[in-house]
Amino acid sequence: MHTVHSDPPYARVAVDTLEAIRAPRAPKLFVVSGPSSMELASVLGELGANDRGYGAEALGAVPETVRISFANSSPKFQLSDWLVRRATSGGKQRTVLLLEHLQHLPPDELCALEAAIRRLDGTNTRCVCTVTLPLPRASRAAFAAVFGRLRRDGLVHHVNLRPLSRHRLRDMIAAEIEAGAEPALVSWLWRLTRGWPAAARSVLRAAREEGVIRVVDRHAYLVGGDSCTLPFTIGELVLPVHETDGPAWEVAKAVAVLGPLGEAVPALTAEAVAASEPEVRGLLARLAEAGVLRHRRSDSGWEYRLPLAGAAVRASLGPYERRSLARIAVSALWRGTARCADPAYLPEQLAAAGRLVDPERARAELLDATKQLAHRNGDNAYDDHRGVRWLRAVAALTSDPVERARLLLEHAKICLAQGRPEEALDSLRLLHRAHRDHLRPDQLLDVCFAHLAALYRAGELTALEEIAADGRLQHPGPDGPLERAVTRGCALLLLGRWQEVRDLLGAVRWHDESGLVEWKAEFLAATAELWLGSTEGAERSMATLPARHRAGGATAAEVHCRVGELLALGEIRRAGQLLADTGRSLRQLGLPSRMLIALHRGRPREALDLARRSAITGVHTCDAVQSEMYHHAAVLLVYGGRLNRAGELLALARARQPMLPHLLASAQAMRELVYREVDRAEDLLSAAVRRAESDGVVAGTDLLWLRVADAALHAGRPEAVQECLAKVEGVARRLGTERAEMIRLVLHATVHTDHGAARAARRLAQQRQQPLEEGAVLYQLIRSGMGDAAMLWETYALLGELDELMPRFWLRLQMREHGVAVPGRQATAEENERLLAVLVSEGLTNKRIAKVLRTSEKSVEGRLSRLFSRTGHGSRVELAMAMLTGRLHL
Repeated sequence: MHTVHSDPPYARVAVDTLEAIRAPRAPKLFVVSGPSSMELASVLGELGANDRGYGAEALGAVPETVRISFANSSPKFQLSDWLVRRATSGGKQRTVLLLEHLQHLPPDELCALEAAIRRLDGTNTRCVCTVTLPLPRASRAAFAAVFGRLRRDGLVHHVNLRPLSRHRLRDMIAAEIEAGAEPALVSWLWRLTRGWPAAARSVLRAAREEGVIRVVDRHAYLVGGDSCTLPFTIGELVLPVHETDGPAWEVAKAVAVLGPLGEAVPALTAEAVAASEPEVRGLLARLAEAGVLRHRRSDSGWEYRLPLAGAAVRASLGPYERRSLARIAVSALWRGTARCADPAYLPEQLAAAGRLVDPERARAELLDATKQLAHRNGDNAYDDHRGVRWLRAVAALTSDPVERARLLLEHAKICLAQGRPEEALDSLRLLHRAHRDHLRPDQLLDVCFAHLAALYRAGELTALEEIAADGRLQHPGPDGPLERAVTRGCALLLLGRWQEVRDLLGAVRWHDESGLVEWKAEFLAATAELWLGSTEGAERSMATLPARHRAGGATAAEVHCRVGELLALGEIRRAGQLLADTGRSLRQLGLPSRMLIALHRGRPREALDLARRSAITGVHTCDAVQSEMYHHAAVLLVYGGRLNRAGELLALARARQPMLPHLLASAQAMRELVYREVDRAEDLLSAAVRRAESDGVVAGTDLLWLRVADAALHAGRPEAVQECLAKVEGVARRLGTERAEMIRLVLHATVHTDHGAARAARRLAQQRQQPLEEGAVLYQLIRSGMGDAAMLWETYALLGELDELMPRFWLRLQMREHGVAVPGRQATAEENERLLAVLVSEGLTNKRIAKVLRTSEKSVEGRLSRLFSRTGHGSRVELAMAMLTGRLHL
């Protein structure tokens, strides 16, 4: 992709000011006012950077700049005389005086400044001043009078900084991190910064460094949703007060936590800082006059004018300091001397206070708040991460060791479901270390399996390899020989060593009175055998699953696992039925499974969004269902012309040790075929076939052999499709899935020119009611000469509904080749233009675009010139930026 360079937030203000300073009849005084020193410092930084590419050559260099700050106190000399001496001492040399924090000047010095500005007439000196708003109450009248007179006489040019709108903030994010921002990220950043550019830029940089913002497929996501807190500091410029401010700093810290508690804030703050209430009220008034705080009339609470400043102050609190303030808040709310309308405020303070308040009452209320959050959010109960944080606090407050063990296990399972394996490992290690004796045998085995899953998802594969070797956990776990065999089997399964799982568990002689360990072993063996092409065990498990689930004998994890397996095999209807029979909802599934359902139901945009959200979690590995997800997500991107984005997503998936690497190779080969790199595609596919056969893997090879056949046709070797058909016939017999049978019919029709098989494939595709799959089947049949004009038009319309630019383009070539009219001449021209814009935004050269579009470089150059002319974008970079921010509508 083209690198999209982002202008600093106030580059335009700086350039305009420098142009005005350079003008021969310009005012002598330039005033920039804004809400914080951070914003004003950003402007001054740009004014001092006129040699960094913001029109310096055109403006001319400023020979001398003198910088004076009034931040601490007024100068101990006559400002007017000093300015005039400074201005006249340089002769004809042009001088700019930067006067910072002018709001600190008392009224008499303001009048002296006015006199000095009037005496600068006829010199080459200009003054640039910054004023932080709001002005001190004592100086407001003087400022109004002085600047009113200067404005009347044309001696002052005033720029009052303005925040960005939400729309422009979204564009700024896109330019800054070269990725489109999800709505939750824009809302979060707006809530913190109110749209002030310099503050927003600082947050973006810090959040990316801390992993709070992650970018996948050129989309930026906020990890933890829009309830995400600020777990990092962002620099001194954000802090409105500092430790050197003494009592004011202490009050500011207290208000960062206690501010929402209405009329009780002064008294509670006085308790926190060990001062009298009148003293605190005076300090609150000072902070409000300085523009740090604001008193809310609606509930008499106190808040930071810039929410980011409050978040930064909270982040600066030490652990005990934070707990102590939380204790004060909780005690006041429990006594009834304070109120807060935010239902999340008390739970947050309970979680922070820990055992500084009554632990039993705190535990009960926090657990109740967690349940209420779950009820309000339904299946998304823990999406905002607050519920998980509260649940861990409940476990810490619980005195009953059995209940604490149960809560820690529940916390770990939720963290695993959320893609936060490191947090899950923390809870599981605590369970092993301190609560092993309080776990029932079935819970101990659950802990063992959860621990292995957390190690896998955290990418700790070396530890998993060690467990797979001897069945012993790093912490004490189930220690019988049967339990160790199952532990080894689970580790091997997670490592994708399915043949070893089958051999290991098949050799064990079970003598398990409870049946629990044997059932776990059967579950693992059935999963391993399924990927190896034997479905009997998985079918038995799924047949009894609804009844066992209703009787409480099957966990939600088992249901979700079986549903994921069906989805990975393309069995969408059976997966939906299993969900219905077990009373589970779609929203309770993991993101990869939800992605596959959205895909098969013909919702490609939702599917891609779910794939990206899955990719940004803390999971560092790629299981079988995720392998299927990444494969289909990459295919969707290729279909949309997003060729480089598809390559980047596949590279991400490959780095996560995929369980089914042949699926990723299939998608990569498709991308190479679009580039007309047939030899490269065939090499990829040959390696994938060898790997799958070596591992004994059958699952997903129906898609692989279909891609091999596609590459053979591109290479002009139709005879090779016969071998692909034979392979797919074997896959279809072993798996018995509809998808494998449908692919078999397509290849049979291709090899034998069998119109009956083509009709059967088409009929099965329609019955499966998966629009994306149906479009792919129809296109394959048309390429094989199985389609008439009616099928061409039907397929073209279907692909249009799915917004698949590349297949529509290929189909137009087929239609012209068969003498079939392409409907909608104007719409076709617009779609071609949109495809060209997409390919340009992907960073493809003209030569590569010509290969993709099967035309000449000269033709591409002409079409690009027309596109630039029509859209008003003069370069590839501008066009890419417009595509990124959604401002280009074609």
